Amino acid sequence: MRRAISLRLVSFRLVRWQLFGCCLLLGLNACGTRISFEEREPWRREAEVSCLNSGAVKEGPSVTMVKAIEGPGVCGADYPLRVAALGEPAVTSFAEEAAPLRTAIRAAPDYPRSATVTARSATVTARPAAVTPAATLACPMVSALDRFVSETVQPAAIRWFGQPVATIRQISAYSCRGMNDNPFARISEHAFGNALDIAAFMLADGHTITVKNGWRGTPAEQGFLHDVEEGACAMFTTVLAPGSNAYHEDHMHVDLMRRQSGRTICQPHPLPGEAAAFLSGSGHHGDARPMGTTGAAAAPRPDRSLSLAIARDR
Repeated sequence: MRRAISLRLVSFRLVRWQLFGCCLLLGLNACGTRISFEEREPWRREAEVSCLNSGAVKEGPSVTMVKAIEGPGVCGADYPLRVAALGEPAVTSFAEEAAPLRTAIRAAPDYPRSATVTARSATVTARPAAVTPAATLACPMVSALDRFVSETVQPAAIRWFGQPVATIRQISAYSCRGMNDNPFARISEHAFGNALDIAAFMLADGHTITVKNGWRGTPAEQGFLHDVEEGACAMFTTVLAPGSNAYHEDHMHVDLMRRQSGRTICQPHPLPGEAAAFLSGSGHHGDARPMGTTGAAAAPRPDRSLSLAIARDR
């Protein structure tokens, strides 16, 4: 009799612990990541269709449409693109002349308000920068990144180093996860192909500027990366670089998150590259003098347009 009671007690305890474990797992899932419970906002699909129909992104060897990403849960994109290069071809000319640099810097009152540097004579061709590894992104993000590379990254590289960026190393594009890889955090824009994490820029001569080391590196590296951040803040709704928080010490995060308030985030507060170079500890530009641009002409990319008819909607 006692043995039968004992066995029943053991069985009851096992069932109780099993039930407790199941409830705990369900509770963690419900309280944690929102991936499984939210619905993808309609505007995301609408933005993809609008971008593709506009012809802002061209299909070719470096940009191809891949199969729709459906889940898990809210994650995914209806018309994702696989991107192996970013930016438009451009030719930039420089002349041997003095170029005035005027920058108002509230945070650094000792920085000279006006300086003159001598630009070297050169004509530089900036081709689309390779993206390694290739990134899976939604069309609006690809369009914004194309402009970012053409209008900010390449001019900054030529200005500080006299040569273009050949390769951009990214460490996260589409990824179904919460912010900062935290499953209990709000869903990340990476989960929709609406964000990119950039870890390094490799110049045409092979020199690599990593975000982790370059942010506090040579005056030229600091000047370049701060100019890149400042330009990014004008094109993206979220920019997080070293100094913003502990999660972004080795890369620059950019995304096109839409907030109901219309607020944008740019952290740390952008500092012009000239100021960053001056304040880097050298006390002067030295070898990091930016070179003045006298003109630039963009060449059209010969790829065909990606076009989607609304009839394709499902």
